[in-house]
Amino acid sequence: MPDMTDVLIAGAGPVGLMLATELRRDGVGVRIIDTHAERSFFVKALGVTARTLELFDDLGIAQEAIVAGVWIERADVYRDGALVSSTEVPRTGLPYGALSLAQYETERILERALARHGGRVDYGATLVDFADDADGVLCRVKDAAGDVREVRCRWLVGCDGARSTVRRHLNIPFEGDQYPQTFMLADLDVDWPLQRGAMFRFNRSARADGQGPTTLAALPVRGSVRRYRLSMVLLPDDAARLASVASDASVVAPDFAEVERIMQPVLPEGTRLSALRWSSVYRVSHRIAQRYAQGRVFLAGDAAHIHPPVGGQGMNTGLQDACNLAWKLTLAARDLAGAALLASYEAERRPVGLDVVESTSRALNTVLAHGEVRPAMRETQLLVGYRGSPIVADHIDGFPDELPAPGDRVPEVGGLTEDFIGHVERLAALTGGGRHTLIGYARSSDAASFEAAADAWRVALGPAANAVLIAAPDADAPALARSETHRTLTDAAGAFASAFGARDGMIWAVRPDGHIGFRSSAGAVQALIAWLEGTLARERG
Repeated sequence: MPDMTDVLIAGAGPVGLMLATELRRDGVGVRIIDTHAERSFFVKALGVTARTLELFDDLGIAQEAIVAGVWIERADVYRDGALVSSTEVPRTGLPYGALSLAQYETERILERALARHGGRVDYGATLVDFADDADGVLCRVKDAAGDVREVRCRWLVGCDGARSTVRRHLNIPFEGDQYPQTFMLADLDVDWPLQRGAMFRFNRSARADGQGPTTLAALPVRGSVRRYRLSMVLLPDDAARLASVASDASVVAPDFAEVERIMQPVLPEGTRLSALRWSSVYRVSHRIAQRYAQGRVFLAGDAAHIHPPVGGQGMNTGLQDACNLAWKLTLAARDLAGAALLASYEAERRPVGLDVVESTSRALNTVLAHGEVRPAMRETQLLVGYRGSPIVADHIDGFPDELPAPGDRVPEVGGLTEDFIGHVERLAALTGGGRHTLIGYARSSDAASFEAAADAWRVALGPAANAVLIAAPDADAPALARSETHRTLTDAAGAFASAFGARDGMIWAVRPDGHIGFRSSAGAVQALIAWLEGTLARERG
């Protein structure tokens, strides 16, 4: 008999670990496998966006990530040794700034969180092949000893990187191309007079000796005050000498002497390099899977999209793929939703992936041509939304477009107070955690209409349903008496009303991934029920 699980995840990088952790937190059966015998300790992906830190906060690991990382304060650009620009990284009014966090630390933190929820990674286990049928997916998995066992799962998710076995087995085209340039990465100590906390770019113009222009980026890594990850575009002669780059699989690890010879001349005068921990030579591609799902099989992270590392969007986009898919698989695993909800994963996330591939490709072209891309609000990923998604609905007309609408991320709101609690609350603390949260706003209306909506909410979603009533500061307190079916908080500073454009009797449905799914005016209980039925689309029989 094959082993059984709800979800089999191939690949235990950050994306697979994020997905497994969210599913285990929500009580879904998960098995996560990885071909490698253990986690690697290479500094690959570094940047963690504000949006990703919000997701980490929801899992209770944001503080652990912050302690292990370095805040990025600004981007400094040099040309031929002279500072030409210094740009502050967006942070004012945002929930978090930009964090430099080594990928192995991200993986360590996520794997610890997975363990706290009763999960573990099966290292040294390789997905051989699989067959999808109406009832699930039958997979063959080879363990570290070479033995092959069958695993039957209800869904399979490929988080197995750019050379994804899952994607190739499905024959899904990986559309795009490869840049002709060759890049060198090095993780080492850098001694220089520059201030810690910036990400640096050093551009060197073409030289009289015939050497062409090049660019080098440096990002701080926690572990020593001198530790940085350097990334450089190699000149053609160096690229040819170091590696044959005829295929995506070409990877070479230059030694310290080679790294020092190539990188030192581009860095500020007097810079000393030492303590090389890791290096590689690689090519950059821009590709996206033609489909993110086929039957009961899904793709996430680099298996679905790869793109230039400019702006640190890659790993973060993959982590948000995982967050979007996790709550949908959870409802399906609980038999509370059907295939239509799962199909919305591709409908929502593939346009995001396509946008990231296109925008980072433009950014890399700008870097190669001008040696500079300034950090902007889009790199926080707080603006990513799903307006127009098939599973969001708006029953209010004429609202200003800049206010949060269905599909949008729920904004950061504080200043909420509650009887018997001596500190103010954040809206983020009342949502998430795998919960589907119905939020109502009341000024003069009583709570009866909201309670009716909350009852329908609980019937549809079971134990994952959560309800919160936000009362205006001048609300009629007796009419909004405390209820054991929902929490009632006061918008003491008016921050909620301001952020949402709240009117008396309005309701919002907030998904576990922190995006609004539904919005309506007072008394729209039937509209809420109809939206729930259409979104969940339970399969009968």
